[in-house]
This record gives sequence, C-alpha cells and structure tokens, in this order.
Amino acid sequence: MRERRSDVFSSSRPAPDCSSFQAARRSLEEMERGAAELDPYRDEPPQMKSGAVGKMGYLRLDFRRDERSGRTVLADLDRRVPLLAQKALYWEESQPDMACVITIAATGCVVQGDRMALDIRAGKNAHALVTTQCATKVHVMDHNHAAQLQRFRLEEGSWLEYMPDPLILHRHARYLQDTWVTLPESACFLYGEILVPGRRWHHEEELFGFDLYSAGFHVCREGGDAPIFEERLVLDPDGANFCNAAVMDGFEVFGSMFALLPERLVGDLVKDAGCDVTGELAWGALSLPGGAGVALRVLGHGVEAVRGKMREFHSLVRERGLGRPLPPDFLWR
Repeated sequence: MRERRSDVFSSSRPAPDCSSFQAARRSLEEMERGAAELDPYRDEPPQMKSGAVGKMGYLRLDFRRDERSGRTVLADLDRRVPLLAQKALYWEESQPDMACVITIAATGCVVQGDRMALDIRAGKNAHALVTTQCATKVHVMDHNHAAQLQRFRLEEGSWLEYMPDPLILHRHARYLQDTWVTLPESACFLYGEILVPGRRWHHEEELFGFDLYSAGFHVCREGGDAPIFEERLVLDPDGANFCNAAVMDGFEVFGSMFALLPERLVGDLVKDAGCDVTGELAWGALSLPGGAGVALRVLGHGVEAVRGKMREFHSLVRERGLGRPLPPDFLWR
C-alpha cells in the first residue's frame, strides 16, 4: 500500500460550494485538480467524455421543520440524472417526526468518467435520515476514474443522519470522494460508510483488486471555513497484501462511523461503544479532535456483521441524543 499526499485535503482549502449544479461542477473540478493520486488516471474514456450529460449527477436536499405539524419535510429538491430521490417518508417508529429519504442512482452503478455531487441541508430543529436504495457498485475501469463530492450543512438544533448502503469497489476501480460537514455546536450529524473491497467470489484478482480509493472527511463549525478536524484515507493496493497483520489482519470489510455531537451528549460514549476483537469483528471507538464527537471503526469478514456493530453504535447515539434507540431493523434490509 502506498500513501500519497494531496493538497486538496489541506486545511487551507475552504469548504466547497455545492448549492447549485454549476457550483458543484466547479467544486468537483477543483477537487480533482488537487488530487495528485489521480495523476495516473486522468485519460478520457473513449466511450463518452467524463462528466458529460448523464455522467454528471447532482442532488440537493433541503430539510426544514414544519412548525404546524412538528414534522420535518423535504422542502426543496434539485437533481440531475443519474441521481434521483424519493419523496420523504416517515418509517422511523421511534422518531415519527423524522423525514426519511432514499436516494437513487438511475444507472445502477458508478462507471469510469462519472462525477457526482450531493448537497444536503438540515434547517433549524429539523430531523432527517438519508440512505441509498442499494449498495453503490464502482465498476471495473480501464480509463479515467470516478469522483463524488458530498456537502452537508446543519443549522441550530438539527439532527441529520446519512447512512448509505455499502460501497463495493470492483477490480481496477478508481474512486475519489470528498465529504465536507458544517454544523454549529448544537447540531448532531451521524455518518456511516461500509467499504467492501470487491466481489469476493467473482474473480481471483477481485479482492483488494481496485486501483485507488481516496476519501477525505472534513468538519467545520458554522461561520468558519477552516476544519476543526479532517482525515484522509488513501488505499492504493499496488500488489500489497491488504489482509496481513499490519493492515487488515485478515479482515476484509471496513466500516466507519462519525457521530458529531454536542459535548454534553458525548459523555461516556467512547467507553460505552468499547473496543474488542472477536472471531468475526474488530472494533474500537475514539474521541474526535476539537471536541467534535466520536468515531467508530469496525473490521469484519462480512458486511452483515460490520453493519450490525455499526447499527449498535447508531442506536446508542440515538438513545443518547433523542431519548429512544433505533427500532428493530426491517427484515428486507
């Protein structure tokens, strides 16, 4: 595994503007220009130019609290194919005021040359959950790369959860992702992602056979562009054995959750989440810099075990912040 530095993740870079389709396109282009790890993968696909119509997806969701009903509503939506979204539903039995939205990728997968931008805003005292229709499959690539920019903005007293299904990196996939979160100290944001390094039974070179996965996560306080903390994960297998003890220690699936919470809610959350190693899982929680909250890392042999441990943490945070744990999971999920 090789690690490379990219100035795009420098603290001096201001938070990107994804408030409109054109602004998001410009921010994506700037993000890609600064990513040195993409230099081997900038050739244009012969089929269709990168970021062309149908390959530049955009989705903006604006959640606001309806004072009359007490519910959070999806007050505004803007989209460009291939990104779509269903209308807000209210399936969270423990939080009946919480708007739940499923995002959809109309093409069913991510291919070379795709560019995606997601902008989600939670207004004052809004409660919302956003998830995906299914796993995001990043297909085999022989030219260029795929990139996604994610922007989350929260206002006073809001609660926003973004819990997509797993990201599956197929053989020779090249994927760049950058996530920016801006929130005041009174708001709560939960973010969870599961990374699956290929389709286990598809090809002998599929497991950890992707070319590049680069993901940045930045958190800013409202009114300030400089992140209070940021992290960057660059996975460049280059023939290395990712399952050895120094990297994954035999595990294959990696789960990560961020719970950005007010200090009064953090309490003993790190201690309650704990850390341990079993036959199926290894996990640990840690405090985030700047008093921003808690992060949970999970390694596992399968998606369901990792998802289960992350759901336990999710439920713990819900109970700590909203007074009720998660309801039982749906059988079909």
